[in-house]
Amino acid sequence: MSALAGNIGGALLLSFLITVLELTEVVAIVYALGAGRKSLRHGALGSASGVAVVGAAGLVVGVGLSRIPVDYTLIAGAVLLYAFGFFLLRSTVKTYFKEAKKARGIVDSGSGHEEGENLSDHALFAAAFSVGAVETTEAVIVLVAVAAGGYGWEALVGFAAGAILLLSLGIALHERIRRIKVPPLKWIATSLLFTFAVFWTLESLVSAGKLSWPSLGGLPPDILILPIFVVALGCVKAAVTYRVNAKLAVLPQKS
Repeated sequence: MSALAGNIGGALLLSFLITVLELTEVVAIVYALGAGRKSLRHGALGSASGVAVVGAAGLVVGVGLSRIPVDYTLIAGAVLLYAFGFFLLRSTVKTYFKEAKKARGIVDSGSGHEEGENLSDHALFAAAFSVGAVETTEAVIVLVAVAAGGYGWEALVGFAAGAILLLSLGIALHERIRRIKVPPLKWIATSLLFTFAVFWTLESLVSAGKLSWPSLGGLPPDILILPIFVVALGCVKAAVTYRVNAKLAVLPQKS
């Protein structure tokens, strides 16, 4: 990091890239938490609040914030994502089950309204806030180090530019993502939550010195998110298929 931050351009680029890297995860998880909802407003407000609070704390307390054991915040965030992941998995099973019943010509006697199966507005806000706070804490630790090297304004400008870019992309892609049908959207979203939960668990173990990242040929550890996501997709799909088939098996068979 010191070689890259050894000049104004390098410090600015480093600050921008670390912000984009961390906040990309925030955007992805907010979409996952809000899968199947009519609006992502509470999730967006929650994540933005988490980013703003930690970002402001970074400006105020500076180096003091960088001394908070990051493995504690990571494992706390991971536990939350596991919890919300299992909640969304249950909702995903219900959604696929309804689709399977429709395919068999079975009509639900209920209202068919799915909003009650999703997180409440307050829970969505709280979950998104924690995600924004955890990821921004990781970014701020690097930004404080850059600022400590005499590049405070570069760190601030890089952080602001990265945050604005991710916010703009999130808004631009929102409608396209919302057009995805609810069942596959929830499948992908559930997989994303478990992906980041597993990755944050690994990060916390590495930070605590209990695990080491494998040699990745100079690539950042975040690249591991991709294979973890692929595995999560398969595991979630298998779990959903198993539960749906089990629920279908106990339904009265049409003569």
